[in-house]
Amino acid sequence: MSELTEKKKMLKELMKQLHAGAQPSEVKERLKQVLEGISPLEIAQIEEELIKEGLPREEIQRLCDVHLAVFREQLEKQKPEITAENPINILMEEHKILLQILEKLSILSNKVQQAKDASHLGEEISQLKQVADDLLDAEKHYLREENVLFPILEKHGIKEPPAIMWMEHNQIREKKKQLRNLLNNYSAMNFQEFKAKLAQTAQFLSNSLSSHVFKENNILLPTALRVFTEQEFMDTAVLRPNV
Repeated sequence: MSELTEKKKMLKELMKQLHAGAQPSEVKERLKQVLEGISPLEIAQIEEELIKEGLPREEIQRLCDVHLAVFREQLEKQKPEITAENPINILMEEHKILLQILEKLSILSNKVQQAKDASHLGEEISQLKQVADDLLDAEKHYLREENVLFPILEKHGIKEPPAIMWMEHNQIREKKKQLRNLLNNYSAMNFQEFKAKLAQTAQFLSNSLSSHVFKENNILLPTALRVFTEQEFMDTAVLRPNV
């Protein structure tokens, strides 16, 4: 058995331990050792194998959040070199924009939480509506991934990681719509109820979208860089428009 095959086997076992309830701190050092030399493509392939072995897709999604907390340091050491004009880089740059929007959402939500009433929040509410519109406008980004990027990955046998990312897209879509509806109706709501719902929605988006971006930047997109052919990169030119 090759060293890589052995490491993949050990990594699968450690992920299963996390699934069984082991704390990340209990397996962190062992994971660091195993991850030396394992690429994002191989992590994606391991997730694929776990699902084929019967682990539900929703559980792999939950596991992603757990094991990425442990993998983060190692994955960030494997940042791919990529040209500015590469379509994959365009997606990563759009992710930076999305994270900036999330930061605005967090700042504005915190300002609302500190207010005793809505009497002086006109500017903050206006800015929050713009943030909600900006997040909804990122639908163009998701659709390009779903219609162009994911199908090519699937053609190369990378099926489950894109499916999990698509599932997360749908969860994030729903919350973005809830945010916009909440802001459209805030004047008719009890202020304390509005604050509570805004805090909950903003926190969900901050956690879910930032985690989603990290997974795409450090596993899905580097995997695409490994498996796409030159022609496929040319075919992904439609990915170029910005958010």
